[in-house]
Formats: sequence, C-alpha cells, structure tokens
Amino acid sequence: MLDDVNKEPETEVVIRFQDCDPFGHLNNARYIDYFLNAREDHLADQYDLDIYERQKQSKTNWVIAKTEIAYLSPVIFRERVLIRTRLIHHTDTSLLMEGVMTGMIRKDLKSVTWIEFRHFDLACQTPARHSARLMDLFQKIAARGINTSDFDARIKEVLSSHKKTKCFSHI
Repeated sequence: MLDDVNKEPETEVVIRFQDCDPFGHLNNARYIDYFLNAREDHLADQYDLDIYERQKQSKTNWVIAKTEIAYLSPVIFRERVLIRTRLIHHTDTSLLMEGVMTGMIRKDLKSVTWIEFRHFDLACQTPARHSARLMDLFQKIAARGINTSDFDARIKEVLSSHKKTKCFSHI
C-alpha cells in the first residue's frame, strides 16, 4: 500500500460564478474552500482516506486551527486552475498542509496557503492523538525539506523557485 505514493497530488478545478465577487474575481474567503475540497479529494483518491467515513468509526476528525494564505495573482470566473496539496509537517496531534494554486500551464502562480489541522475527539471535545496507522501514513506522504517555521519566507522561496523554473513541479 502506498509504495509509490504521490506526495503532491493535483486537481484541476473551474472557478464558479457563486464563488466570485462583483468584479468576477474569486472571493478571498472562497480560496480556502477550493484548497480544502482539493485536499479532501486527494486524501480519498490518493491515500484511500475518507475523512468522513473514518469519523463515523473513530469519532475523531481534524479541525482547522490556523490558516495563512498569500494571494499572488487574480483568479477569475470560469478560469481553470490547478491545485496541488501536500503534507509538510505532522505531529501526534496536528497536521500542516500546504496548498498551491496555479494557472493551467503553471506559469502563473495564483495563491499559496498553509492550513494547520488539529486532531480532535468529537465525543469528548478534546484534542486527540493520531493512531500508529495514521502516523505511518503521514510518514509516507509527508514532503521533506520545507521550512515550516516562517510562512512569509516560504512564499519568497516558492516565488523564487517559480521564477527560476516556471514550473510548479520543481517547487
């Protein structure tokens, strides 16, 4: 299982009318929805982890503890974008996901986000530890070598790498 794991799954999405402001730009709050929906799909499709089915069995799930986002260039109504997500840090009770949104040819970097999740026991309403099985999965899928201590520094790194390569897959 997961021997040849894709640590950076990618999804193509179309920006919908109801998610845009009166100027036809993706509303700033809706970026988070697009990133979360992409990650949910990536977890199910790439890692066979349906977080809602898992919640029914374990009575635990993840809640968002912190979100940081950089809006780098406009995203407009009906535009097709690529969203790539990856796990960049994990502990026995938390996860840090990085999401990157680009245009279809990956030349235009749209947005970068870090979303921190806390594992939570829904019945007791308390933080929960990840199981050994989850920790094993996280070890397999986590991206390596990303400094997770400074979001602004990471944005500069992504922008610099993007300018050099003009291709997200090298970021």
